[in-house]
Amino acid sequence: MKTHTRTIVAAAVMACGVSSSAMADFDYTDFSSTAGLNLVGSAVQSSNRLLVTPSVRASAGAVWHATQQRVSGGFDTTMVIKIEDRFGGGADGIALVIQNAAPTALGASGGGMGYGENAVFGLPGISSSLAVEFDMWNNSPKDWPDAGNNHVSVQSRGLLQNSPDSDYSLGSAASPDLSGGSSHTLRVRYIGGVMSIFIDGNLTLQSSVNLGSLLALTSDTDGVGKAWIGVTAATGGNPDRQAHVLESWRFEGTPPIPTPAAAGLLVPALLMGARRRR
Repeated sequence: MKTHTRTIVAAAVMACGVSSSAMADFDYTDFSSTAGLNLVGSAVQSSNRLLVTPSVRASAGAVWHATQQRVSGGFDTTMVIKIEDRFGGGADGIALVIQNAAPTALGASGGGMGYGENAVFGLPGISSSLAVEFDMWNNSPKDWPDAGNNHVSVQSRGLLQNSPDSDYSLGSAASPDLSGGSSHTLRVRYIGGVMSIFIDGNLTLQSSVNLGSLLALTSDTDGVGKAWIGVTAATGGNPDRQAHVLESWRFEGTPPIPTPAAAGLLVPALLMGARRRR
């Protein structure tokens, strides 16, 4: 009976798609190796971490997984970041980006955060992209409309070059200050057309998104849309600059991960069915 129960529980967990390290499409617990990654712009390996940007003015960097990932059917990704060497007011922020432009794409420095355009300096952004930005600098009203410092926003212009302008936000919310020198866990989960963003385990924002219709995704053999997924960041001008560090990163694509509540409901239901069949 004990063995049978464990088998049912295991089957329930598998049916729910509860994540494990073995199931992840990729899982960098640290970056002592950068195999499978494209480091672009200012991004460099620094010991067992990735320095997406140093604390140098007007820097922009990106880290892309070299293989396109299945995203349109759902995904769950978690990264641990840290802001260091902050000068002045800091600047500018870091973003998780999904794009189908190029495996070495890079957007503008400053408020472009490495994914979007910087209209003030005429620098282009990444086309056919969506960014979940963790913005730590207020570009409003001097540069373009912005939601203020310390906010998270889902940004996209569809197939056009992306922009940090709040006119192109699909949803935004205030966030904690991430620039205090501590590590922070940022999680983005996309299930059933809803993008949920968590900061240090707390649900911060939910936004309705249809990646399949929004972006020009590459279709997999079974029709699931694929794209390059990465992390971008950028610094401002003197003295407002900071280093953006990526400490770990994990991604799991289709099938999507259900909420813990859904997994908890399914396991008792299967166990009850097993008892009845006895």
